[in-house]
Amino acid sequence: MPDSAVLQVLIGLALVFAVFSVAVSRVNEAVLGFFNYRGRQLEAELRRLASEAAHPAAPSQDGAAPPRDITAELMDGPLRAMRTGGGSGVPAVAAVPPARGWLGAVRRARDLRLPTYVSSTAFARAVLEMVEPPARALLHRASPAELAGVFPTDVTDEQRAAYAAAYRAAYDGLTPATAQALHTAMPASCESGRAVTTAIVALLAQSPDTAILPLGAEIALLPESPLKTALTAAAARVGADRDKLVAELAQWYDAAMDRLSGWYKRRVGKFLLVYAVVLTVAFNLDAIGLTRALWQDSALRAVAVASAETRAQTSTPADADGSAGERPDETKVSAVRDIGALQLPFGWTRAGAATDPRAVPDGVGDWALKALGWLVTVAALTAGAPFWFDLLGRLVNMRSTGPKPKPAAAQ
Repeated sequence: MPDSAVLQVLIGLALVFAVFSVAVSRVNEAVLGFFNYRGRQLEAELRRLASEAAHPAAPSQDGAAPPRDITAELMDGPLRAMRTGGGSGVPAVAAVPPARGWLGAVRRARDLRLPTYVSSTAFARAVLEMVEPPARALLHRASPAELAGVFPTDVTDEQRAAYAAAYRAAYDGLTPATAQALHTAMPASCESGRAVTTAIVALLAQSPDTAILPLGAEIALLPESPLKTALTAAAARVGADRDKLVAELAQWYDAAMDRLSGWYKRRVGKFLLVYAVVLTVAFNLDAIGLTRALWQDSALRAVAVASAETRAQTSTPADADGSAGERPDETKVSAVRDIGALQLPFGWTRAGAATDPRAVPDGVGDWALKALGWLVTVAALTAGAPFWFDLLGRLVNMRSTGPKPKPAAAQ
């Protein structure tokens, strides 16, 4: 049905739904960002994975030391750059325990600048850096087995035995002293080995009072949690291979975060429904009234179709996820800005005729019809902007019996 009135009405409705779906998503993003909702939920999930108490920094009632706050160690250590953005004025998570009450939690999240997203690879590397810092990872490269093939021929059996003993001492407890002894025992003619031990000594000089235990011992010190279980299983499968450990832990983290993603989508879906209802009533987006107005006014249909064609030419359905064409944010913002120029009959008025969709209904029947039109609009807006922009492009192409060819200069 190329260029039929029915198709033109559908294009006009799709344009309205697409534009106001963008408005709904923008309101949602603004609210979630203001209350740092994603950051709070991410921290809560990380604490669940580490099985930490609601107030990990608070001492126990029997006077024992507070439980280890793994999340704070990650946020203040390897993941700190995700909070500070290069700055140094952000307080430490360990110094600001989780607050009681909704308002306190929001203030705390904003003060700490909690990240809204942590990739699986970043999380896995951060955990391994916490339980096996770079100095311990380098120690594996300095093992006698690794260096057996690169020791020069002039290295005596006594030197090899002395180095093996120094390595065992460093492996059992890596400290600045044992690292220096390992460096001293390294034969001077083995340049590659001395480069590794020099790096280990330099790394430990940054924290001279800390002893780094073997990987298995460091994992055993973690509090009982799903994270500890996953680390123990991964280390049992792949040993001390750091790259394989990162891959195993990242895969486990992705699986664990799928639960949070599903819960988050369901919760955000409720938020979007509320925003859709508010915008629908505030702007009087009556789908039935809009359909009637577009059907009866050919000039209005022509303007709506022309705007939809312009929108389809400047963006493609892939724009919904940002994979092609004009940047999706710029496209959608311009669509929201231009919708007011179309003079579509949405909004409220008291001076309009009874047939004007913007007029306040007079009777119960009119209110019931208005409410039904609102319900249709709310259902449409909750489908999301990507759906409606994609459908809009398809409808425009259907009207034109296929997509318009690009100009020769653009090919």
